Amino acid sequence: MKNGFFWVLTCMLGLILASSVHPQGAPIPHGSEILTYGGRFFRNPSSSEYVSYDQTMSMQVAERIKRRYRVNLDYTSYSAFELLEIEALLKCKKSDETVESLLKRFRG
Repeated sequence: MKNGFFWVLTCMLGLILASSVHPQGAPIPHGSEILTYGGRFFRNPSSSEYVSYDQTMSMQVAERIKRRYRVNLDYTSYSAFELLEIEALLKCKKSDETVESLLKRFRG
């Protein structure tokens, strides 16, 4: 009987903690469009499937950067992997660094 009580208590505590993980109340994006590419292997970066994957991923990452950091980036100017790197740099940005100083390494 005691084991059942502790199990229920643990589950309830887990649900309370899980609901506080995303405190802003905004829905967590599920990225269903990008999931259609799951498990695929691209042999050639110039193939139409890879270009489509890169564009879809770029749009989603650029939108996430816009939501989280309020930085508008043109997703057609960067590859998906560049946008992921930019997102990481923004996350670790020092308070005295400007966004432009982070972006200048991707231009040129």
